[in-house]
Formats: sequence, structure tokens, C-alpha cells
Amino acid sequence: MLESKWGLRLIALVLALVFFLSVNNMFGNIFNADNLGQKSTETIQEVPVQVKYNNKSLYASEVPDKVDVEISGPQSQVLKAENGENIKAVLDLSGEKAGKHTTQFQVNGLNKDIDYSVKPKEATVNLEERVSKTLKVEPDVSNNDLDSDYKISEQSVSPETVKVTGGQDQIDKIAYLKATYKNKSKIAKNTTDIAKITAFDRNLNKIDVSIQPNEVNLSVKVEDYSKKVKVKTKAVGSLSNGRELDNISLEDEEVEIYGNKDDLEDIDEITANVNLDNISDTTEKNVKFKVPKDVTKVNPNGTTAKITVK
Repeated sequence: MLESKWGLRLIALVLALVFFLSVNNMFGNIFNADNLGQKSTETIQEVPVQVKYNNKSLYASEVPDKVDVEISGPQSQVLKAENGENIKAVLDLSGEKAGKHTTQFQVNGLNKDIDYSVKPKEATVNLEERVSKTLKVEPDVSNNDLDSDYKISEQSVSPETVKVTGGQDQIDKIAYLKATYKNKSKIAKNTTDIAKITAFDRNLNKIDVSIQPNEVNLSVKVEDYSKKVKVKTKAVGSLSNGRELDNISLEDEEVEIYGNKDDLEDIDEITANVNLDNISDTTEKNVKFKVPKDVTKVNPNGTTAKITVK
């Protein structure tokens, strides 16, 4: 049949019909869930919250970042809403003055055939007089953020100050502006990277304010990990001519030891062995330290012991 003229015409007609139905979405109209009357209910999680208010003279705080929205309606519209990126939960405080205001959420970006409910259904927002202030940013990197072979030698931020905007109460509560790395991997070398700024009160509770810029360059310089430990003396051998030992004192009673932080954690002291053999009078001598196996270096690597005899 394919070789006949009528067969070719029939195939062309079928293809044209399929193309026509596809372009006009007639298959969808015939078989879609709307026409079949199917209903569906789904929950869209973490829908962003938007507040409408006079943001030129007021500042809104205590606003939730996101809410969950349960939607129901024709299945095709529900599926479309789930994949939508323009859905927002709106708190409309247009025309409101400073103070606390409780209002219900309205959801924008849904088809008119969709019913919705917001969890929670309402929120209380604090509107305050808008205030701006320039404040200094503190670098906030601790030795816990470093690879255990290193410790911080220096840290800084650029720029050093930022503009903070919020209600007067929030601004007055700010005790710290801390810059912390967005990338939380352990630091094992001198590093400069982007850091996010967060405002805190004296008890390190976060404060809801606007910070511009809200990111800075945070630079950290590192050095080999070390800690200071005490030095204890240990007398070995014996004095000559029957003399008795009165005292041993060290020029360095504290030294710096180097190594991995975890390995050094339980080391609080090292020993200086003082050999008394062939000593019969008060004298001084250079001594070395007995270095634990996990210590890679001691500074200084030795000290002077004063040996006092009776």
C-alpha cells in the first residue's frame, strides 16, 4: 500500500491530523484530569514569605522566612502549582503604622481554581521606625575551624565596616557583627574567601536586621599548631664526694611544643633530665628535654639547669 498513490495520501492525512491535534492541545483537552473531574491535594513546603509595608520609613522584624502551603484543586493545576517558582505567601501591612500587627497570609501566584491553606495561617510582625547605622565587623574563625595541624596566627575582614538597617530596638541590641566562612571545610593554609555577616546580641542570639553588604572577604593566616607546657626536672645519677643535692632550677620553666592538636591534647608537661654524675659543687649545665613521641618540635630545644649542692 505504501507504494500506491492512495496509500501515501492516507499516511499524509493521518500525520496532518496528529499534528493539528497536538498544536491545539486537543489530546490534553480530551484526556486531561480537569475534564475527567479528578481532584488532588498536595503541600508545597518552604514557600517564601513577603511583607508589604511602608519600607521607606518602617522596618519589619519577626517575619518568618518560609511557610508551608496546602493546595487542592484540579490535578493538572495542582501539578503546575507544585512546579511553579512565583508562588509567595504575602502578609499585607500596607498603611499600617509602627507596632505589632497580626495578619493572615495570602498566597499569590496560584490559579483561581486552586484552594489553599497556609501553615501557620497568620503571623505577628513588628513594624518599627527605620534606622541605619555603620558598625564594625569581627572575623569569626576559631581554631576548631582549622585542620588539627594548624592554629590561627592572624585574621581580618574587608571591608571592616558595613551599614546595618533595622528597628531602633534591634539596632540597640547588636553587640557583635560576626563574619563566618560560607564554606565550612577545614582550613589548612592561608585562606581568603567569602564570609557571611550575622548580627548577635550579648547572649549570641541572632538579631533580625538588614546588613549591606551582607558578605565580606575574610582572610586567615595559619601557623603550625603549638601549645605551651610546663617543664619538670628529673635528677639522674648521683653527686660526687658524698655531696647532697639542694635544688635544681631551670632557666626555661615553660616551653612551646608543636604537633597535631589532637595528639598534644593530653600533654601538659615535658621532662628535663639533669645528670648529676661527676658534679660536686654548685654549677650550671645545658640539658635537653625528653620529647614525647607525638611532639614534632620543642622551642627552645634545651635549657640551662642550675644545680645547687649542699
